[in-house]
Amino acid sequence: MLVVLEPTRCQLSVSKSRFIASLFPVHTEHEVRTTLARIRSEFPDASHHPYAYIVNHLEHSSDDGEPGSTAGRPILLALKSRQVEDVLLVVTRYFGGIKLGTAGLARAYREAALQALDLAQLGQKTRVTILHLQLPYALYNYIEKQLSDLNGHLLERQFTSEVSLTVSVAQSQVTNLLAALEAGSHGQILVQILEEGIEQIIPLTSSAQKTPKR
Repeated sequence: MLVVLEPTRCQLSVSKSRFIASLFPVHTEHEVRTTLARIRSEFPDASHHPYAYIVNHLEHSSDDGEPGSTAGRPILLALKSRQVEDVLLVVTRYFGGIKLGTAGLARAYREAALQALDLAQLGQKTRVTILHLQLPYALYNYIEKQLSDLNGHLLERQFTSEVSLTVSVAQSQVTNLLAALEAGSHGQILVQILEEGIEQIIPLTSSAQKTPKR
């Protein structure tokens, strides 16, 4: 599953109505409530604040006074279509005087939600193994390349008479990393597994972000 790394906001105008989509990472329902209160305080004169959230495998949506299933549900479906969790998405509406109809409302709320998700910086929840590596300076660039190829991450490094590294790699790639270290170093790299099965959030690069589904 994916998670949102930082708050994101965008705005959409449809037939003179303004839709302000605010996306937040959240981890508890208490965070949801306090964030909703903050949004309502920030936009006190708005017509509606429909929202949806997915937290700890619990999902909920609210139309906040809009016709049934025209606001909260389209927002929730947008979140589920992008496979994000631990997230709250609020779409604040300022009514512009022109009624959009139920279908038009649902489209507008969905589009505002998807635009916010398109702009968001996402991360991938992954189970990783943490390793300590001791190696000669001559192999440092080789290790950097192997980590890059396997989407591993350098957590700590120390330079003394040799190079000491703490790295993380997805559990599914541990065998590949160990094989690469053995093949490229001929036994010159000392490897110690420090922790296994640690949950880590790895930021996705722009190219790795999922293609928007509209």
